[in-house]
Amino acid sequence: MRGFIGGLVIGLVIGVVLAVTAPGSNTPARNGQSAAALTKGQIGKPVSWQLASAYPSEMPFSGSLGPTMIDRLKKISNGNITIDFHEPGALVPALDLFEAVASGTVDTALASSQFWGSKSPAFELFGSVPFGPDIASYLAWFRQHDGQKLYEDLYRRHNIHAMVCGVTGAAGAGWFEHAINEVKDLKELKIAASGLASRVYKHLGATTVQLAPADLQNALKMKKVDAVAFSTPAADQYLGLTEFSKHYYFPGWFQQAGFIDLMINLEKWNDLSKNQKKMVETACMANMEYSLAAGEAGQFEALKNIVIRGVDVKKFPPKLTKALKRAWLSIARSRAASDKDFRRVLKSLRKFREDYSIWQELGKI
Repeated sequence: MRGFIGGLVIGLVIGVVLAVTAPGSNTPARNGQSAAALTKGQIGKPVSWQLASAYPSEMPFSGSLGPTMIDRLKKISNGNITIDFHEPGALVPALDLFEAVASGTVDTALASSQFWGSKSPAFELFGSVPFGPDIASYLAWFRQHDGQKLYEDLYRRHNIHAMVCGVTGAAGAGWFEHAINEVKDLKELKIAASGLASRVYKHLGATTVQLAPADLQNALKMKKVDAVAFSTPAADQYLGLTEFSKHYYFPGWFQQAGFIDLMINLEKWNDLSKNQKKMVETACMANMEYSLAAGEAGQFEALKNIVIRGVDVKKFPPKLTKALKRAWLSIARSRAASDKDFRRVLKSLRKFREDYSIWQELGKI
């Protein structure tokens, strides 16, 4: 975790230095070079991109990451990097963003890798991990162990350069039309869920469907699904899930922490100068700090509002949670046996968590 914080500080310092030395600042050009020459030679040619987001811009935390990053990039680059933000579905459907970025149809996009399990099962382990790590240990594994290399290699095979550009904390277990007391209550339900959450609920007898975030409310309203398992209380409340489902369950068994990815077409990324790449990385690192702090701070208020609206908020019975965990372990074994990338990522994460648990037991109160 110390390495992550150190990297964040260094990234922010780089952003400030680049902004100060950009044209229009008070720093004089060196050796008689004009500010324009410095811009061209050191910062790089001006960049103008289109960004498509899987999250509505007004969605708390996740949705605001795109506009926040764009504004920060424009400032630290002194206008050298400009990006136009597009709401979900404005350029391409949210669940088609992977192909759109890979092909260059869209320059860059914000989404979760849990949507891309059909491309490689291993992607789902970077979206959220059932019964997985909290955000501190997830980031520690990602930054200081094998996580980031495995993640970048996986995306690059598909002509995409990706970086984590936001984080989310614990999700709810899901919104249900009827009370859920045991495994049989899940059978024959149609649940909107993504990634490994979808696979576990399906393993226990439910039918699952993957929908874009912006489509979840309408699916509940039109009774196309019986339940939704999506994200944190603040995000779920924004989507209006309280209006059409009155049972909200915890714990966040399928997500204690999650990443939001900035996907960039690989050719577009390679065309950037070294300094421009640092600027993009800096903006994303600042987004991570913002989403970590603001996201955790905002959940209780959202949860309070959900209760005020008459939603029944409670935990799954222990037997059901144990059944979910057994289902996850079965799925993990099966997918690790059949896919080498899933096996490699899962093995790396488990090894880190085993070692980290010793430190947690000794050092944490």
